[in-house]
Amino acid sequence: MAPAITHFLVGASLLLVLVTPIALRYDIDRENAIWLIPIGGVWGLLPDVHHITPVFETQLYALHNAAWMDLFGLHYTLDRQAIRVRYVESVFGAIGLFIVSVAVFWQTGRLRARAVASDGTPDRRLLSLVATAVAAGYGTVALGIAVSIQNGFPTVSALVGRDSVLVGGALLIPIGIGIGLFCGLGLETVLNLEHRTRPLSAALTGGLLGSAGWVGGVVVGVPMVLQISFASDAAPSVPFLHWGSLGGLIVYGTLFGAVYALVYGVFHEGSAKRSVSARGERTRVQKDS
Repeated sequence: MAPAITHFLVGASLLLVLVTPIALRYDIDRENAIWLIPIGGVWGLLPDVHHITPVFETQLYALHNAAWMDLFGLHYTLDRQAIRVRYVESVFGAIGLFIVSVAVFWQTGRLRARAVASDGTPDRRLLSLVATAVAAGYGTVALGIAVSIQNGFPTVSALVGRDSVLVGGALLIPIGIGIGLFCGLGLETVLNLEHRTRPLSAALTGGLLGSAGWVGGVVVGVPMVLQISFASDAAPSVPFLHWGSLGGLIVYGTLFGAVYALVYGVFHEGSAKRSVSARGERTRVQKDS
């Protein structure tokens, strides 16, 4: 297993990163938010409770070895052999991740203040691109967790004729970017500006886009790519047609939509406030004159 400090720091880092878009959109008290660090750390360590519990040790240890434990700060992934043998690298990597996560979370306060107070209207295309990039990053991580839980990295690597966890994980990055572009264009097309800044509306729409991506990509696209890339009699059989892959893309789309709305909304919110203020000022001047 990975060192306890690694699990703690990775769990704390992931929770900080997860809350960062919310802190960017809404005015969260960052002094009280420091509690996210111990909460996230305990969350990442929770599967190791079998080490200290006086009861159900065998059952909890069996649960610890399940791939579902990736839901607790990537615990299962961190306990893989490839990471366990790199003790020093895992510890210092977790420390670096924690420092970066704290810095990013803390900077959201300044970024939000600048977005709200900034003069002028942000460029819509640039704002959409930034929101898409950030949301795609979150969605890709969520998709990676879903694939890891299903032990599906070797299956993903089969798209390029390989059978490797590392290749499958690396291949998820361009796949996640492609899905993000699809979801970003979908949100821009389907939702108007008001609903595009509402996390619930965007999340629901993103989930539907994820389902559409599963139909177009997994049901239709993947078999076509395999038939083109390989001879028809040598094309590998990739078992993507299952509920797990659909669930993974729905999770991706839902998280993508929520993060997209949170990031997009903070800049639109500042622009809207300035517009209301300007209209109020013009009305006051007209009344005075």
